[in-house]
Amino acid sequence: MYYYIYGITDKGNYREQNEDCILIDHEVINSGSYESTVAAPFIAAVCDGVGGENAGEVASELCLRHLSILEYNSGVDMKRTLIDVHNKIKKQGVRAENAANMQTTLCCLAVDEESRAMCINVGDSRMYRYVNGTIRQISVDQSYARYMYEHGRIEDVSELEPQYQNAIISSIGSTLNEPDVAQTPLVADFGKEPDDMIIIVSDGVSDYVSEEEMVVGLGLDLSVSEKLGAIMELALTNGGTDNVSVVGIKPYLDDHELKTLTAKKAVEKTVSVQDMLESKKPEKAEAVEEKKPDEQAKLFSDTVDELMSQMNESIDFLKQI
Repeated sequence: MYYYIYGITDKGNYREQNEDCILIDHEVINSGSYESTVAAPFIAAVCDGVGGENAGEVASELCLRHLSILEYNSGVDMKRTLIDVHNKIKKQGVRAENAANMQTTLCCLAVDEESRAMCINVGDSRMYRYVNGTIRQISVDQSYARYMYEHGRIEDVSELEPQYQNAIISSIGSTLNEPDVAQTPLVADFGKEPDDMIIIVSDGVSDYVSEEEMVVGLGLDLSVSEKLGAIMELALTNGGTDNVSVVGIKPYLDDHELKTLTAKKAVEKTVSVQDMLESKKPEKAEAVEEKKPDEQAKLFSDTVDELMSQMNESIDFLKQI
């Protein structure tokens, strides 16, 4: 079994800098996209610097820099490893100017040498598993809103004051307490089903793209990178004001399957989806095929926007998160 990994991170439409960071195998990326093919063992992750604290972008990158040099295998104690990373970031925050109490979330997929996969998370960055047209959240949000809901103190996040709605109760780097390192093994073997994929996102995506919308995006007949790009773009179109990051991990068996996963299909395949869901006429498809290559990215974005707009009109629960 091999794994194709694609990730993309961006500061979004409103923030001056990107406090998100992504890890693909041993590469740390804080801007743009990156793709790789790997064999087990490996780690892929998303970190999101905690807003309202100092130097979130430093904390997120430091966390992944430490993980990038880790040679992961089944013998590695990830909880102890992350506590060590937490202590190093905390100490550096104390020593560095304007970095006191710098913090970050972490959501990580760790696959060992036997291809056993585990979700590891601290904070509210999320991991989803998409299999056969359905999606399920694997990670557990370590947020103040979830805590209050589970203890029966609120029925909806809107009941909280705005400053508490996105607050988290666990992070890496906090000077107040150690992180709660949640470890959740994947129940079914990762890659057992032909349509099996892990998605890791920062809250800049999960706060603005519902699970139903993710299913639509991941079901498009496009390459993995185009699907994930569509989901990220949708977060911004839906009014996202935060940094945005998405990492996708897709198992594959051979080069033929890899070519299928990575083949760029933006013009032709976007049109076929449009025909299916919007009943476009064939002559419309012919007109689209005449677009110049440098217009393909905008065409794809516009098509996804229109697709999601019509889906929202026809399915009244599509916008619920």
